[in-house]
Amino acid sequence: MDRPLLPLPNWTKRIVLCVVLSLPGLIAPSPWIVKLFAIAFVVVMTGSARESRVRGDEFEMQLFVGFFPARVERCKLKVVVEVETLLRQGPNAADFLLFGGMMWVMDCIMQFIWPWMSGEFELALITARDKRVLAWRGNGDAIFQENLAILTSATGAKIRRA
Repeated sequence: MDRPLLPLPNWTKRIVLCVVLSLPGLIAPSPWIVKLFAIAFVVVMTGSARESRVRGDEFEMQLFVGFFPARVERCKLKVVVEVETLLRQGPNAADFLLFGGMMWVMDCIMQFIWPWMSGEFELALITARDKRVLAWRGNGDAIFQENLAILTSATGAKIRRA
């Protein structure tokens, strides 16, 4: 049985966004090397995502960078002893005083565009050998609870709050 952790990346929207954001780089009156770097930056930013799923008796995590898949990470579910939950702290008052409101704005943008990189919630699988495998990172309590239910039902492991 194949159960993906939510949300799955919408590749159609990402490709359309990549094309739309690449157009200014193509028509800008700048040297070709600058255009190439600008388009490469857009491709990497829009085409990077993480897909995690429970497939049979294994957990699989696939990272995509610039629409190209990286190596698949696998973890046998029978060796998982705990599912760790973590709530990441966002910028606090000291960060706001040191860096101003820009850090808060950038944190909100990152959580919206790339939740797998900077989301507030995190789920990790802890194996019998104390290996920590990042299973999911994102935003939204409903999605967090749904993914936690998928992982705990698949592994039968207890929940550890960090």
